[in-house]
Amino acid sequence: MAVMFGTTFYTDAWLIASVVPNLLFSTINGAIATTIVPVLTEAEHHYSRRSMNHFIQELFTVIILLSLSLVALGEGFSPFLIHAIAPGFSHTPTEYHYALVMTRWMIPTILFWGLAGLAIGILQSREDYMPAALSPVVINIVRITTIFVLGSLFGIVGVSIGFSAAVLSQLVLLLPALNRTGYHLKFRWHFGHPLLRRIGRIAAPFFLSSSVGTVGQIVDRILASFLVVGSLAALNYSFVLVQVPISLLISSLATPIYTRLAQHHSQHDDDTFTALAMRGFRLVLLIIVPMTAWFLLLRIPILRLIYQHGAFSGRSTTLTQRTLAYFAIGLPGFALSYYMQRLFFAAQDTRHPARFSIITILINIAGDLILVHPMQAEGLALATGGAQWVNAFLLTRQALGPKQREAVHFRKTLIQIGLAGLVLGVITLSLREGLHLDQWSNDIALFFGLALTVIISGLAYTVILGAARFPEIDQLRRRFQRLVSPL
Repeated sequence: MAVMFGTTFYTDAWLIASVVPNLLFSTINGAIATTIVPVLTEAEHHYSRRSMNHFIQELFTVIILLSLSLVALGEGFSPFLIHAIAPGFSHTPTEYHYALVMTRWMIPTILFWGLAGLAIGILQSREDYMPAALSPVVINIVRITTIFVLGSLFGIVGVSIGFSAAVLSQLVLLLPALNRTGYHLKFRWHFGHPLLRRIGRIAAPFFLSSSVGTVGQIVDRILASFLVVGSLAALNYSFVLVQVPISLLISSLATPIYTRLAQHHSQHDDDTFTALAMRGFRLVLLIIVPMTAWFLLLRIPILRLIYQHGAFSGRSTTLTQRTLAYFAIGLPGFALSYYMQRLFFAAQDTRHPARFSIITILINIAGDLILVHPMQAEGLALATGGAQWVNAFLLTRQALGPKQREAVHFRKTLIQIGLAGLVLGVITLSLREGLHLDQWSNDIALFFGLALTVIISGLAYTVILGAARFPEIDQLRRRFQRLVSPL
């Protein structure tokens, strides 16, 4: 997208068009996939296979009916949606036209997202992670291919057509894997299964909790539609970049932990549940702190290496690096919120995450409105990142509660990670300045310069945590010693 369309009004129009079918309903996909895991995990001990199949069929029928209704409403009310989401486009008829056409192309993905969420949730409840892990791979292969092929043939509208094809393509992978589990998707018009009601009670709060970041992005896009051309694109490019560690690393870590936490909760194994929850918390911080420092301190060379090609100019890099800095500050908040919400839902506690989500959304909107005028797009990024910090703080405080032992471990973890992260930041900054990375223009040299900086600072970070006997680093060290001792 950066190469083909840069930070032009075409990209801005695409980002507005993708709000409803992409941002909002991919969140519903996650809500379905995540809430079904603890329900199925617990139900397998109390319901027969036949009863479980009836439940899946009833849920499948509900998803089809709701999705088709939403598709019909979305297609009919697309003009009103665009006016509501991008009021600033009322002064730019060309952007409005493109946004409307692309929205109508992508609205049918509501159905595809819903079915994919159902399939992923069932597979993960059975600890079959490979199809769900390959699903985004398939989506991205189709998306990248169609951006170049259909984007070249039909311009930005071709990107929306390719997006719909990409979301549909994941079903080709997921549905055969689902059939192998013994569950068969077919219509069942009797909606009386007790598990269906339980899913309804859990899914709505989870959707509210997981949509905090989505609401922030939607509000950002509404307000950014009034800003200079390219502001929307800059916000999106930087937001996508800081979400990479979460989608690639934190999600990969949290998904199997979430399933195991749900199992331990259903078996009332509180000690193992708590120990595993704390281990997940430490691992999230272990991963996300260096990522935050690297994005914050190396953002200009990172943007020049990844994005600054084709239509993505030096002006685009200047716009994007400002928003990236503030999104990077909020990265630990994004990561901890992602993990902690799943911790609560593994324990089937929907009340606290939902309540904290409402608070977070209100803070995000207030921050956007206060900061957009003095800081422009950077203010929107700061408000979104700051709101995620609030959400992470509220969730963590509630999770710890009166547990003194866990609170002590929590404070010790923060001190260890904080000191190691500070050293990593100093080394990263020193190497960036010493190597003059911001001025390098050769992509190959820049890649190796960034790699060298990350490796040296990352090794220092690991050594310091090892010296402090950080549990996960200490465990890796013992495993390595056992591995090499026979040699």
